[in-house]
Amino acid sequence: MTQGMHLTPIGGGHVLLEPGAGLDPSDPDAYLVGVLEVLQAHHAARLIYDLKNVPLLEGVYYRWLLALHAACRISGIQLVTVNMQPEAAYALSQLITAPPPFVCALDVDHVRRIVERAAQAPEAEPAECGAPEDGDAVADTQDRAGFPVHEVPE
Repeated sequence: MTQGMHLTPIGGGHVLLEPGAGLDPSDPDAYLVGVLEVLQAHHAARLIYDLKNVPLLEGVYYRWLLALHAACRISGIQLVTVNMQPEAAYALSQLITAPPPFVCALDVDHVRRIVERAAQAPEAEPAECGAPEDGDAVADTQDRAGFPVHEVPE
């Protein structure tokens, strides 16, 4: 266990991160190396971040997720958040003006179904979920597992 969180390999190249009460999102540097060490030791393709115990996503927590996403992406690992509480989703929607760079999914089973569906029919285009509407300043693409990837212009 990395201080303030549980990291558990759950199969299929997935590692589940469950933040604990001791996590201090204002200090990402205290966690990033340890998280990446665990992910690389387990040859993770995807870090599933469980937000079920995070009641509110404010600026400090969002910056922590952005730092974690950047570190994961540089390491070739995809960050997917799951179990976001309605209040947290609403607060985040008020904070940001474009989709987050990481993927948001309903729960771990949803992530697994998307990955399995993409593995069974890699040439088929998976259904888009959460795609921005026309006119949004975001280009949508999908990764190899079928998750939407939003590129936000600078």
